Amino acid sequence: MALSERETGQLRAALQEAVVKCSERCLYQSSKWAAELLTSLPEEDAPEPEDSQMTEVLANGMPPIVVTGNLDPEESALEAKEINKYLLAKSFFDCREFDRCAAVFLPETMLSGILSTEPLNASQSPETSKGKGKARQSTPISRPPLSAKLPRLSQKSLFLALYAKFMSGEKTKDEDTEMVMGPHDSGKTINKNLVTISRYLEAWFQERTTETGEVMGSQGWLEYLYGMVLAKEKNEEEAMRLLIRSVHLYPMNWGCWLEMTSLISRVED
Repeated sequence: MALSERETGQLRAALQEAVVKCSERCLYQSSKWAAELLTSLPEEDAPEPEDSQMTEVLANGMPPIVVTGNLDPEESALEAKEINKYLLAKSFFDCREFDRCAAVFLPETMLSGILSTEPLNASQSPETSKGKGKARQSTPISRPPLSAKLPRLSQKSLFLALYAKFMSGEKTKDEDTEMVMGPHDSGKTINKNLVTISRYLEAWFQERTTETGEVMGSQGWLEYLYGMVLAKEKNEEEAMRLLIRSVHLYPMNWGCWLEMTSLISRVED
């Protein structure tokens, strides 16, 4: 079924935005997919210049797109405040200096302070739960609480920092795998940053989840990253739930669809 001129224009605008948004988060394959699909659309007829002002704009060229805007006022304000640090972090990522990228927004000293665990006290111990010596099944014990509050970062900067952490772990895992001599030992190498990323995102979502289960203000990118991490940790059911929520919030992330396809194939096997 052919798209109308209006529908084609809407799709073109969505893909143009997706190219930049995915690139901003260093999701290069998703950005490339959106760009390739964009160029397959019929070219838009350029309007003829009607006055000298339009002629001047066309002669000077359009201003370069550095970053996209954000419709959420709170996120937009945070992104504006972080712009210089964001550009620095992205330049590190583009140079494959993943640890330096992550450290711009989440230094190791900050992460270790936030994610350090505290022992369960008597009130948190399952043995003190009311009942005949049994822990309540409806409220399973979660991980110990974080020892410090999460820093106030835009979702874009947080995604970039944690994704860099993920890529750093993947890079180290690949290096460790190359050093393994036995053919049956390669599966023992894991991404050692998964626990840190998972713990941080678990706390981030808990802070924003309402009693009805809705995540306030989430834009889908962190769901995608959390889903990838949980899939690596073999938690397929929760990973799929997050990935589905991600594509509902932002359907133009091709990488999320691929991750879901991989999960479905894994379950079928």
